[in-house]
Amino acid sequence: RFEIQKLHRRLKTTSLYVTHDQVEAMTLANRMIVMNAGRAEQVGTPMEVYEDPQTQFVAGFIGSPAMNFVSARSDGDGHVALDGVRARTASSAAREAGRPVIIGVRPEHLEPSHADEATLSGKVEMVEMLGADMLIHFAAGAGTVLARLPHGEQPQIGQPVHFKAAPDRVFLFDPASGERLR
Repeated sequence: RFEIQKLHRRLKTTSLYVTHDQVEAMTLANRMIVMNAGRAEQVGTPMEVYEDPQTQFVAGFIGSPAMNFVSARSDGDGHVALDGVRARTASSAAREAGRPVIIGVRPEHLEPSHADEATLSGKVEMVEMLGADMLIHFAAGAGTVLARLPHGEQPQIGQPVHFKAAPDRVFLFDPASGERLR
């Protein structure tokens, strides 16, 4: 990647680079096209695509580890909830009571919280120590969710944990189409 980036700067020409590796795409691109089954799902700079994914496919493809997805229903007051998951979101779709949605939140956007302010709560299933940070795998709703935390105190297997995310970091997707709900 380093050599390709240097070559591109030296040649000062437009290049088209095709890869299935999202890290390469994020590292090398000035603008990128995320394709799914031959269809362009989203076009933009790497940070535009990461920060503002237009579909569940794009949200799950860009980012490492991938975005967490949990099924839920909107409760009409700006929250979505199901199976112990309750999240406040900036999406207006959360004001449509009973609407089924997929909650999407990136592992790095989750931070430890108290139970009463949690976006996601569950019990620790696994801890991956990565040196500078760690990945906490915990059961939430019907699935497993990841939280990326800085190096520090390590929770124990089976321990209850609670995490929150800023409302503008909680994305909602339509379960049928995969489109992002605003």
